[in-house]
Amino acid sequence: MALLRVALFAVFTVLFVVEVSIAQQDTLRLNLQEFIERSRIESALLNAQRSSVELSQNRVDQAKSQRILPRIELSTAHGLVPAVKSDIPGLPEGQYYLDPNLRNDWYDWGFFNRVEVTSLQPIYTWGAIGNAINAARQGVIVAEAEFAGQQADYELRLMELYYSRLLAMELQNLINDAWGQIEEAEEKIAELIEDGDEDLEEADLFQFRIFKYEFLSRMDEVNESVTFTESAWNLALNNDNKNVVYLPETNFLDPIPFESYDIRYYEEHAQQLRSEIKQYNAIQNAAEYGLKINKVANYPSLFMGLSASFAKTPNRPKQRNPFIINNTNYESVSYGIGFRQNLNFLVNKNNINRSQLQVRQARYAKEAARDGILLDVREKFRNMMMSYSKLENTREALQISEEWLRLEQIDYDLGFGEVKKLVDAVKANLELEASYKQRIFEFNVNSSKLNRAAGLPIAPTN
Repeated sequence: MALLRVALFAVFTVLFVVEVSIAQQDTLRLNLQEFIERSRIESALLNAQRSSVELSQNRVDQAKSQRILPRIELSTAHGLVPAVKSDIPGLPEGQYYLDPNLRNDWYDWGFFNRVEVTSLQPIYTWGAIGNAINAARQGVIVAEAEFAGQQADYELRLMELYYSRLLAMELQNLINDAWGQIEEAEEKIAELIEDGDEDLEEADLFQFRIFKYEFLSRMDEVNESVTFTESAWNLALNNDNKNVVYLPETNFLDPIPFESYDIRYYEEHAQQLRSEIKQYNAIQNAAEYGLKINKVANYPSLFMGLSASFAKTPNRPKQRNPFIINNTNYESVSYGIGFRQNLNFLVNKNNINRSQLQVRQARYAKEAARDGILLDVREKFRNMMMSYSKLENTREALQISEEWLRLEQIDYDLGFGEVKKLVDAVKANLELEASYKQRIFEFNVNSSKLNRAAGLPIAPTN
């Protein structure tokens, strides 16, 4: 029996270890960088914008293809045609054109085949093709800058979501730890009132119960926040497997390192790194290239053309005269150079005026974007400094509340403290702990928003 008990104990131990191992495999912890990277890969919005970049690159390839044989066509024709018959005795087939009474032979049919190739090669276009390529390249820069901006905004939302879950988890742990103390304090107050404690009244118990139910409302709110942030994580990570749980790398919400830079530091980086600056620069450049294209439309372009044609029908003999062509049996090649001139000068003038307006509009838009970026940096810098001040002041207040709570606990344990003061100290400490976590969250978010406004990396790299 002893041996059997040992064997059963070993089996249960192995099963327990296996279950724990499986549970650990189902729980994946991610740091901020890993969470952002995985969510970014799963983002349909970013994938769609990435396709826009690929489309703009395709436009560059299309513009480049206009350099070499932009027009080359192949056409064929096939069918059945009757033969021809001449009544002149001894007339060679190559001279059938001399017979004025030549007629179709409806009893002799043959296959007709014709192949034609035409091509056009520009030689000099006054820079129209080169400007079109450069304009398309600027379009790639615009698409890439727009993608970079959307990616930065998406990463900022992911960062806020990451810290939101940490905040919800911290508040949930804080509330769960405090709930037992609140119930214990309520029982103690009621007991002291029944014993006739002169320092407590019925009103004190009512006030505490009001605080208790307000605390319950906050507890429900925090629990719902935990559920919501967990669902948001699963959506961001495209996690449909209920057996897999993603959690932050740590359960503690700590403030990111504070770096005290002057506002000019962020403004200088914003003017150099913000994707909007690159985007509007490229838009202005593209508009200028478009203006050049419309200007050269008034000039003739030089091109070279090539045309080759071949037709073969067995029962229709080829004629041996260069001025006589049998359309069903011949070879022909022609090439040369020529000029092409757009004579619609009024339309060209309107196109030039429109391009000039577009260049001016792009320049004004770039200046407005630069001013807006600087204003955005200053606003985000102000919010960050205010949140840092609130964080530091709340930290100091929390330390004072902890000292107050320790003092009241010592006095109560020694027998000459008041329950009411101890309860007030507990309430103040709980409120400040929750407020401190909220201040950390706000500071982290505002710091990341400032980095986003300056074009700097949003998340800390360490």
